[in-house]
Amino acid sequence: MGRLVAVLVLVLVVLFISVDSASVTGKELEGKRVLMVVAPEGYKEEELSVPSGIFKDSGAEVVVASTRTGIARGMSGGEVAVNLSVGDVNISDYDAIVIVGGVGSMKYLWDDSDLRDMVRAAYDNHKAVAAICLSPVVLARAGILRDKECTAFVTAKEELIKNGGRYRDAGVVVSGNIVTAKGPEYAREFAMAVSDVMLNRSSSRPYEMPSPEPEGFVTSLVAVAIAVVSVLFALRWRL
Repeated sequence: MGRLVAVLVLVLVVLFISVDSASVTGKELEGKRVLMVVAPEGYKEEELSVPSGIFKDSGAEVVVASTRTGIARGMSGGEVAVNLSVGDVNISDYDAIVIVGGVGSMKYLWDDSDLRDMVRAAYDNHKAVAAICLSPVVLARAGILRDKECTAFVTAKEELIKNGGRYRDAGVVVSGNIVTAKGPEYAREFAMAVSDVMLNRSSSRPYEMPSPEPEGFVTSLVAVAIAVVSVLFALRWRL
């Protein structure tokens, strides 16, 4: 009985050690840098705040860039400080580029040559390249959506098709290292898909939100382990 207890205790110790630290700390993106691009006027606030919050909570550094520095203003009156111009970005410093949508994307981002060059460079260097709402048009006009499945807000559908994209009526679509999304209601799934691409655990498909781990999973595991060991020692004492 003593040997059985020792073996089971050893197994439990190994189990605890082998639990991925990311599942304990939630810092899967530790060391990653994400560049989020917004229009200087008319960006969609949720498409910035929701993904940015998820990236930061997962340990990534988030930098906001636009076509000019200063204060960018959103569609609903929100504001964000922009300290980096798109033309000054060194894409090698980042693991992902995420282009936020909103009506301002049409005026300020769709035809920005610096942004297109940056998108192509990021794509060629196998970084995560993502856009949501009206901004997948930037990727289309940069030429990286040709013959690839993609999605966007419905009014941008024709632009994607005109530039060779294969439009799919889905909330979020992953095509290799490219992630596109339809709108703010898919901001969370969009961010999770971008995270998966950065972690090299994604494949080309319409994206489905992964089931979250049950709350308190690690704590419950520890409690079960302690209970098992306690029972085993009690049985050993009786024997």
